Amino acid sequence: MLKRLIEVKEKRSAKINKIEKIKAKLSPKKAYERLQELAKKGYEAISEEDKNIFLKYFGLFDKNEFTPKQFMLRVRIPGGILTPNQAKILGECAKEFGKDYIDLTTRMQVELRNLHIEDIGQIFEKLESVGITTYQTGIDNLRNIVTDPLDGLAMDNFLESHPTLLKLQELFLKKDEWIGTLPRKFNTSISGSVVNRCNVYGHDCCFVLAMKDGIYGYNVYLGGKVGKIAKSADIFLTQEEVVEFFENLINLYKEYGFRDNRNKNRLYFLIEAVGMENFIKALKEFSATDFQSAGETLCKMEHFDNNQGRVQLKDGSFALHSIVPGGIFSGTDMIEAANLAEEFGKDLRISVEQNLYITGVKNCEEVLNHNYFKKYKNIDSPFFNNLIACTGKNECNFGVIPNKPDAIEMAQFLSENIDANKAKVRMYWSGCVKGCGIHEFGDIGFVGAKAKVKGVVEFGVDILMGGSLTKSKEARTILKSVPLRFAKYLILELMEEFKTNRSKNENFETFFERVLNGFSSGAIAFLMKFNYYLKTKGVNYRFNLLKHKPIGRFEPLEIFDFGNEIYKELTANKAYLEVYNFWPIGSSKPVHPLKLNKNLPKEVADIVYKMVHPNIKERYQVFSEILKDIDLW
Repeated sequence: MLKRLIEVKEKRSAKINKIEKIKAKLSPKKAYERLQELAKKGYEAISEEDKNIFLKYFGLFDKNEFTPKQFMLRVRIPGGILTPNQAKILGECAKEFGKDYIDLTTRMQVELRNLHIEDIGQIFEKLESVGITTYQTGIDNLRNIVTDPLDGLAMDNFLESHPTLLKLQELFLKKDEWIGTLPRKFNTSISGSVVNRCNVYGHDCCFVLAMKDGIYGYNVYLGGKVGKIAKSADIFLTQEEVVEFFENLINLYKEYGFRDNRNKNRLYFLIEAVGMENFIKALKEFSATDFQSAGETLCKMEHFDNNQGRVQLKDGSFALHSIVPGGIFSGTDMIEAANLAEEFGKDLRISVEQNLYITGVKNCEEVLNHNYFKKYKNIDSPFFNNLIACTGKNECNFGVIPNKPDAIEMAQFLSENIDANKAKVRMYWSGCVKGCGIHEFGDIGFVGAKAKVKGVVEFGVDILMGGSLTKSKEARTILKSVPLRFAKYLILELMEEFKTNRSKNENFETFFERVLNGFSSGAIAFLMKFNYYLKTKGVNYRFNLLKHKPIGRFEPLEIFDFGNEIYKELTANKAYLEVYNFWPIGSSKPVHPLKLNKNLPKEVADIVYKMVHPNIKERYQVFSEILKDIDLW
């Protein structure tokens, strides 16, 4: 099967992308020496090639457009685990060199901002003194490996994975043959827990807790990326087999991965080109090793910690959770959290949802009384507990919208306007389609976009729903290019539907599966947009989707079905005497709603009439036609 990989690589090798050509100009050693020279010479000496490629080898990202002559530094935190001493040094670096700002990220890392190139040497020295590095956190490298933030501690953790994670990292970290040499970035997860706290299925390579023949190990999933959940490779590995497997996998990808179109060079595309079965056969041949078929995957539960605020650990102590909205943190706060961990617990752990745990706490109430937990709540509203937001356009060249402030504003608006009664609602925001906010896994996902209001372009979002951390499915798009200033009102209508129709203690993911998922995306969009439209028109009626049965997501029948209910509710008359199997029975035909209810706004009455129009050729056939006629922006 290696022959097949060679064939597909040759087809994609006619043209090598320009980044590959630039990377060939400098060895990693020379690139690091170049960085040291630039730190002495200053910003003006930095070339575009340095900014775009070579500095990123070591985690440095130029943000000149937004913060002139200042850098973001991405810091590798394996598995998100920080000792109190490491956390203090990070906090000191942020305070001394980066205006006291820290971002917690969805790869369980931290990012320092507002840094000057002249200070990089000192920062590196301080970080390295406590075993922290920024190597290989950007461009075409093996990125920070994630695991369950409560790895080795939580009762639901069956296989401690962090020691194995460190062995995986040893294969490539700070080794010239791996610095910048991959076709594209490579993300990895490993979790020995039955609870998915680390988005375990969302990476190029995923090692997921499994059991076979009574032995705990990992099932392998491959090919995850933005918009695509990793698929089963039908392989089971014992803990002792993981490192060798990983070494062979990354060597194979390095050798046969595509290097032409950077948008299509991730591992996913290599697997797609030959199929998973053929890819695994090639990997077996490349490794000169056979693999066991997959066992039973045990990681099936969605995490619950954020709603509880604390998790009892195996030794009887607790991990205290703190909500950091959008991951916006500071050096001062990091030092304070480190002091709490040092005095009352053990260490700090960053979560994929950009929050923070203090582990090993025995007296929770004493710790919760400190000022830190007044600023970063132990339990917040459902709209903050599981909020994710990547950095957005204010700090990222790719960002389309500010994102973090937008996410926080919406969460605050929803918290003030609806009581979701301790529900779980995961709202994941990405500032652009690159998806650093892992929007495709959210209950509700947002992607930065441009929108038009009366012909004028402004900030907007695409809205997705139905993502899952435990099932092999991505969120689906519900609405595109919604102006940001209107988005919160549409989501409020969605939350009204959730609040009204949820079962006792039901979370949004379960509600979506039970109620919404059977309907078309257009039908869900109609629910939100039409109900908000009625409010703006002063109409005292609310359309309720739960009154209707799914019709296979067939929009013409959904529209006709919805229209008959709305017509009756707004006019106190049936549109048709009887409707059988979505077909009118009898000779009666609907009249325009305005003739029956003169208080209806004409625009609303026109829409309702067209939903049930007696002439099927005059009737709406797809929801996009209705959504266009609902004139909100």
